[in-house]
Amino acid sequence: MRPSLPRLVKVIPKSQLAQQGIPLQRTLPEPVRSDIKQPTLIELLMKRRADAGESYPSNIRIEPELKMAHFRRFPKEVGMELKEMAREK
Repeated sequence: MRPSLPRLVKVIPKSQLAQQGIPLQRTLPEPVRSDIKQPTLIELLMKRRADAGESYPSNIRIEPELKMAHFRRFPKEVGMELKEMAREK
């Protein structure tokens, strides 16, 4: 026999929460500041790998970001083809 939903849910009155010292007001997260540059995902992963040292998993490979400057020395057609191959799908 399966228990019903009302049997699983227990409603706790606010007065009981206040007695246990649980804050009743929700805290709002701080707004995202546009004047501070947010770290990219690659930067976060590189920092995590540096902090972990030897315990970082060896099967996670972090490759540097490819920019258009990397493709400038190739002919235009080849550069565009390489750019398409390097793009994540």
